[in-house]
Amino acid sequence: MNTSSIRIIGGRNKSYRIVFKPTSALRPTTDRVKETLFSWLQFELENKSCLDLFSGTGSLGLEALSRGAKHVTFVEKEKSLYKNILKNIDRLGYGDSMQATCSDAFKWIQTNKKKFDFIFLDPPFDQIDYKNLIKKIYQNDIVNLGGKVIIETSKHTELKLSNEQEILKNKIIGDVRLIIVQ
Repeated sequence: MNTSSIRIIGGRNKSYRIVFKPTSALRPTTDRVKETLFSWLQFELENKSCLDLFSGTGSLGLEALSRGAKHVTFVEKEKSLYKNILKNIDRLGYGDSMQATCSDAFKWIQTNKKKFDFIFLDPPFDQIDYKNLIKKIYQNDIVNLGGKVIIETSKHTELKLSNEQEILKNKIIGDVRLIIVQ
């Protein structure tokens, strides 16, 4: 079986390799992007709740757990990727600190009752209406007061937000635009 891997870059599980089967729809977050993101969040993650929406390999949520997040909810619609997330969570011993769901992100948002301090959004580039996605997140009230939404897009994506959201960070790293919204 052809496999690839990415690593957790910090925290108690630093250097742990997340092994996955590559597909054309999967574009894992690079170490360089994760280094930037988690340096921005390094003093804020401890004991916080996170949502890894469009989880893919689960690397953003696993990185957050490794760095002290209290709880992460993973939402991934591809069954094989969902099962791989469960396998990595089990290997790392995070069973009590997580919830994983195999579901479409938009459907999950509509039925979810929890709120989160950090929401990681890394959907397949050019297949998502980001404005609608962010609108649904705020309409369904799943962000805690003071919570942040982290968005990873193509550097070519023009992101239009409502006047209610403030862009706190915005950086292009290679082919990726990384944005933090509050």
